Parts: sequence; C-alpha cells; structure tokens
Amino acid sequence: MRMTPRLSGALLLVLFALLATPPLATAATADTVSAQQTTGTPAPVAENTTFALQIQSNGDAKWTITDTYALDESETESFRNTGEQFASDDGEAVWLPAFREAKDEASTVTGREMEITDVDRRYEVSDRKGQLILEFTWTNFAVVTSENIVVGDAFNSTEGTWFGTLTADQRLVISPPTGYGVESAPSAVDDGKLVFEGRRTFEPGYLSVVYTGEQPTTETPTGTPESIFGGIGSAWIGGVVLMLLLVGAVGYMFKTGYTDALPSVGAGADDAGDDSTTGTATAASDATAADDVDVELLSDEERVERLLEENGGRMKQARIVSETGWSNAKVSQLLSSMDEEGRVDKLRIGRENLISFPDEDITDFDE
Repeated sequence: MRMTPRLSGALLLVLFALLATPPLATAATADTVSAQQTTGTPAPVAENTTFALQIQSNGDAKWTITDTYALDESETESFRNTGEQFASDDGEAVWLPAFREAKDEASTVTGREMEITDVDRRYEVSDRKGQLILEFTWTNFAVVTSENIVVGDAFNSTEGTWFGTLTADQRLVISPPTGYGVESAPSAVDDGKLVFEGRRTFEPGYLSVVYTGEQPTTETPTGTPESIFGGIGSAWIGGVVLMLLLVGAVGYMFKTGYTDALPSVGAGADDAGDDSTTGTATAASDATAADDVDVELLSDEERVERLLEENGGRMKQARIVSETGWSNAKVSQLLSSMDEEGRVDKLRIGRENLISFPDEDITDFDE
C-alpha cells in the first residue's frame, strides 16, 4: 500500500537520500514506492507534483517542477530546515539527474545540441504546506521555423519516449510562447495551455504541439528622419496632399459664398412630378449602402459576427482565419474572448473549433 502524503519530522531528515535518484520522468511512481517498502526503506510521498513547461519563442523550454507536501504544525520547522538544505545544495537536486539523462537521450534522437542551464532550487513553506521547487532551462527543446514552433521530438528517446507516465498525483502543464496560439494539439486547450492529469501514459509521439504566431521584432528605427520615412510610398504622400487641398478648397467656397450659386437638389415645381421616382431611388441607394458596409470600419468582433451571419450562423475557426487573413494566434485569442463574453460559442470538434452564435443549432453541421 502507498504511504500517506503527510511527512514526519524523521522522514524529512532523509528526504534527499530517498529522492536523490528518481526514475526517469516518473519518480515516486507506485512501482518505486513498492520497491522501497519491500526493502524496508521509508518512502515519503509528495501530496502532488506538477511539471510546468513554458515554451520560449527561441525554442528553449523553461521547466518548473514543484513537489508539494502536506504538513502539520509540528512538521513545519523541520521542512523549513530541509528546504534550506535543498535550496543551498551544490550537488544534484531531486529530479535533475533524470532530466539530464532525458536531455542526453533527446539530443541523440533529434540531432540537436541541448543543455540544461540556469538551474535554480528554492522552497516555500506555510503552516499546512511545503513545496520544493526546481527550475531550469532546457535549450533547443522545440523546433523553430519561420511560421511555427513545434514541440514533440524532445520527448523521444532511443527506446520510445522518456516521458511515458504520470502517476495519480502528478500533472503536466505545457504553456505556449508569448504571442503564439495553438495550431494543433493532442487534446483540448485551456487558455492556450495543455493540461494532462495523472494517472495516464503517453505513447511515443503523442506529446506533439504546433504553435503559430508572429514573432516580436526587436529592431528599432535608426538614422535621420529622411531614412525613417523613406519607406513610405510617394503615392500615399501624394494622396494626403490632395486631400488637404480639397479640404482647403471646400472651406474657401463656403467662406466666399460660392455655394449659394449652386442649384439645390430637387428644387423647383418642375421636379415635383419626380418625387416618387426620387424617393424610390433614394431608398434603393440606402439599402445598397447598408449592404456595402466597409468592413475596415468594423471592429474585429463585429467582423467575425458579420462572417457568421453570412454563413448561416456557424463556421469553422480555420475558415475564419482564411476569410479574414488574420494569424491563427489572433483569431484564437479573439474567439476565446468573444466566447467568454457570450457573443459566440466555441466548440472543440476533433482537432478543429466550430464557432457559432449562442443557441445556434449545430447538430446538422457538415461543412
């Protein structure tokens, strides 16, 4: 049987000795605990463990591994002492040897040079909870292209995958790079994040995510004002000058009274017989103007709603990306915001999102 998550003061004193060499990516699994109990060695078990993986725009991955332990009042001080030792330890921290081994395996399989850098160990403790936190950066974890960032092959090993199991008290959270959205993923996305709760296993190749978005530029304008504005087209400048001249001309006409000499529209008795025709033409013109709304004057939300109206109240997210020409990341974030505001419904179907007006019947959607 598995031991209780609560740690005694005596067990805290041997925490490092017991957890110094966790199995690759699945430390504190049921098999490990069972083996320790068979030999009579106490096996302290974390209340829960979270593997948080933050992908960076340059392809690196920042890992944060948090082991949380339940404490009572008598154990708080003992855990604080253990935390101090954990944070100041100059040797290998809990989990770190396993991830160094995994990095070597992934580097061999992918052919990319990888390193474990910026290692940081700290602890947090309260009256009821203690946490040991390990952070490090895994370089070249993802593949960066001109359009996408792809995560997946770094989870592979020469024997399949080194991250094959989550126990019942473990979870994996993968977060996207800043400014990127999820284009494809093996499971549902929650606010851009993938969250996997144990107990579960992963087949080789399952943990594969494709992110898309515009990478931020770090360039700043340099040089003289002429060089800064040199890229503006001469035709655009000419249009601005022409508009200013027209505005000035109209203003001059009103100032001098020239407009008084212009005939008023529809004036004179001779035009009375054409009122009905004029009215009909005006109504038709108004209707045409209503249909020819300049989409550039609409907000992003209004443009999405207009597309839905033109397509029977429902569309696939990929179709909205195609129709608007916006990036996948922008559309994903915009639709999530509209979903939260109740302006649209966002339904995950397979690997695609179906967007519809609230209460829209989608049972017969077959696009």
